[in-house]
Amino acid sequence: MLLIRQSEATVQIQDSGIRQWVEDQYQMLREYGSQWLPDELGWFAVWGEGDDPYDKGLFLGVRNLLQSPYDPNISFEIVEDHGHFYEVVILLSDLLSVAVLIPKGLTLQPEMNRILAQWISP
Repeated sequence: MLLIRQSEATVQIQDSGIRQWVEDQYQMLREYGSQWLPDELGWFAVWGEGDDPYDKGLFLGVRNLLQSPYDPNISFEIVEDHGHFYEVVILLSDLLSVAVLIPKGLTLQPEMNRILAQWISP
């Protein structure tokens, strides 16, 4: 998984569509003004082939992708379909969230496919 915490790091994203989307999100955050600190609050992660959705160390050791420490029945804040990738927003704390971008071409564990389908926004 590639963790993007600063706008300059978007050059590391290999998929041009996902890279452009993340760059657009940073630009939108900048338009809110300096109080939003987009390079600190705008966290994105690009899911990679073979990443383990049950790895508890993925997001600062706080949680994994498929299980919330706060409510075992709710994994995500929202899942959105962006064409060739999913955006999965998870809350790490009251003040911190991360948008996990999952390319649709990846081989995912069956449980992950099921949960993505269950949580996708209409």
